[in-house]
Amino acid sequence: MNNKEVIKHLESGNQSLILETLRYIETEGNKEILTEVIRLLQNTTDTIIRDEIVKILENLNNQDCAPVLTQSLLNPDYKDIMSLLVSSCWKNGLDYSKSVEIFTDIFIKSDFQLAFDAFTVIDNLEEIDGITAEACIFRLKNTIEDIQDDKKSLYFELLRIIEDKKENPA
Repeated sequence: MNNKEVIKHLESGNQSLILETLRYIETEGNKEILTEVIRLLQNTTDTIIRDEIVKILENLNNQDCAPVLTQSLLNPDYKDIMSLLVSSCWKNGLDYSKSVEIFTDIFIKSDFQLAFDAFTVIDNLEEIDGITAEACIFRLKNTIEDIQDDKKSLYFELLRIIEDKKENPA
C-alpha cells in the first residue's frame, strides 16, 4: 500500500478500513504518514480509532518520527490532543534531545499534568546540548514568577535535571 492509498483509507470514514490501515501503519508505516495519523487523532471522536492511534504513537521506534511528532506539538490545532502527543513522547523512548526547548515551553505554559509529561520527556533524555540546556535554563529562570504553585517543586527539579544532563564539551 502506498502513502496515497493509506491517506485515502484514513480519510474514508469507514471504521473497519481505518483500523485495518492503522494496523498496516503500525508495522509498515513511515514518517511521512505520521502527520496524517496525528491529524486523524485530532479529527476523530471514535474511541477505538483513537486508542489504536495512541498505541501507534506510544510504540514508535523509528527515530525519524521524533521530529514529526515534536512539530505536531507546535500546531495550535492540536491543543486538544496535546497531552496524548506529549505522553506518547516519553512512552515511545525516542530521543527528543533536539526538541528539549519545545518540552521546556510546554512545561512552562501548561497545567500540572501536561507539564509533568513534558518534564518526564526531558528527564528521560540521556544528554542535552550545552547551548540548548542554557537556553532552557534561561527560559525557566525568566518565568519563575509565572509558574503555578502546584508545579514549583517540579520546576526546581527540572532546572537541576537540565543542568545535570548538560553536555560538557571537554
